[in-house]
Amino acid sequence: GGGGGASPRRTAAEYDARLADLERERECIEREKAQVERYKQLLLKQRDIMIALTQRLNERDEQIMALQDELDAYDKNQAALENKLDEKTAQCIRLQRLELDGGAAAAPAPPAPPAADVS
Repeated sequence: GGGGGASPRRTAAEYDARLADLERERECIEREKAQVERYKQLLLKQRDIMIALTQRLNERDEQIMALQDELDAYDKNQAALENKLDEKTAQCIRLQRLELDGGAAAAPAPPAPPAADVS
């Protein structure tokens, strides 16, 4: 078996090259792990923001519903007041017509004074 002298050098060179490849691969894996960790932190931050926004939206929804209830109560009250006003207006119109139609003749006679006590 000849050529034994060149073999150890070639094996050492192959070993060094393989070692360099492994080192590059390790560095690449480290960079990827760091990138994954950054993405993970970003996702956690986004999740926290979404939770906070959801809470704020829920609070706004509650405020809107409370305001809507208040508005409904005001609308109901206003409708009742408008009905009352319509009744009073109709009543005034009827009284004015009675005054115009009958004048003083149609007015009821004033109540008689109380009878004098004859004792």
